[in-house]
Amino acid sequence: MDKKFLRKYGIKIQSLSNNTHLFEFEFDQKLLDQFNGEIDISDTKGTCNIILLKTDMMLNVTFKIKGETNLICDRTLKSFTHFLDFSKKILFKFGEEDEEISDEMIVINRGKSILNISKFIYEFFILEIPVKRLHPSIKNEDNIDNFVYKTSTTKKTDPRLASLKKLK
Repeated sequence: MDKKFLRKYGIKIQSLSNNTHLFEFEFDQKLLDQFNGEIDISDTKGTCNIILLKTDMMLNVTFKIKGETNLICDRTLKSFTHFLDFSKKILFKFGEEDEEISDEMIVINRGKSILNISKFIYEFFILEIPVKRLHPSIKNEDNIDNFVYKTSTTKKTDPRLASLKKLK
């Protein structure tokens, strides 16, 4: 993990006044590879807008992430671009030591001067990628006719059985 690269995702929280602050961070595939080099998505890029409300007791942080990445369809194995646009909130409470209470609430040390948000961008982005990856051209996922390779079948009947059909 390249600590020097991740420094650009740091927010100096001690120097902030008790007010609302806006930040914008751009990210790409390199950020995702910092946390997981064996990830099966590619050509990722996007922006993360941060709305940070600082008070004496906590930081209320809203992440608004817009991005795109290339995925491989599970059915057709075609590559396609998947677009993401979502927002998440985390509440950082000031305390004695770092502790994650829940997905939405984290306790951070009062003496912490920089809050690095790179891990949160990575986690939020990865969690928004669908488990079942279907190419947009597949409209009805249960329709078997949407597969790429089809076989043409013609129903041939044995000429000897044609006389039996007349008996119906």
